[in-house]
Amino acid sequence: MNKFIKASLVAAMLAAPIMADEEFGGIGVTIYQTRDGVKVAEVIPGTPAAETKLQAGDVITAVDGVSLKGNDIEQSKSMLRGQVNKPLEITYTSEGESYTTVIRRAQITVKDLESEKVESWYKKSEFNAQELETYASATEGNSKQLVAVLQQGSLVATDKKVDATNLNGIYVERANEFAPKASKQLNKPASSSLKGFNRKSISFNLSSAGNAVVTILNSDGAEVATLRADNAQPGFNTLRWNGENVPSGRYLVRIDHNGSVSGKNAVLK
Repeated sequence: MNKFIKASLVAAMLAAPIMADEEFGGIGVTIYQTRDGVKVAEVIPGTPAAETKLQAGDVITAVDGVSLKGNDIEQSKSMLRGQVNKPLEITYTSEGESYTTVIRRAQITVKDLESEKVESWYKKSEFNAQELETYASATEGNSKQLVAVLQQGSLVATDKKVDATNLNGIYVERANEFAPKASKQLNKPASSSLKGFNRKSISFNLSSAGNAVVTILNSDGAEVATLRADNAQPGFNTLRWNGENVPSGRYLVRIDHNGSVSGKNAVLK
């Protein structure tokens, strides 16, 4: 992948080359420098920026009250990057109006997807977005959440087939600031595990019968929804819910069951 393509990737990165497997704290946008700040080319789904109203075409003019006007891209990039899970305030203009929002940085990894390996994996030369995501997830393992595949710095459209050149997988790993902390008196192994999470249902396994309370928390720790399964049976269970108006992004799904608590971060697309 050439230097210009690598430099067009995630969380304030358009002028300096990005090496494969680079990891940093970022918000999840592709940008380029303008006179008044940085213009958002794309917002990467599943990243902190996607949890806000920030969209392509908006111009970020300030970070934590400090103007980006007159910066070069490296200066702006360094202001947007920083400590993982630390909130930053960005000011941006959208359709002529000025807005301010607070975003928590996530751990972002940009990883080259080598064309020879992708082609060898599938034994063909053209792929759709789902196939590329399957490959990227399988080869990276479970330590990071794949949120997007880019080609030449642009998101691969779901309805388009592409070749395997100039591809990057974008992975997100956020510090788990709301992982359940069991007390010394209730230090039990988890008796439940999350199996599925989408806008219509949440599925989970239970090791024994009993009541289960499922709580969905956003990245700020605020409660989004609470669901209850009374007299749930051992094994696979599903609860219906309406998440159509819930913003896309990363959430913690916490399950309280028979005195034990389990929690898992999941992405709502």
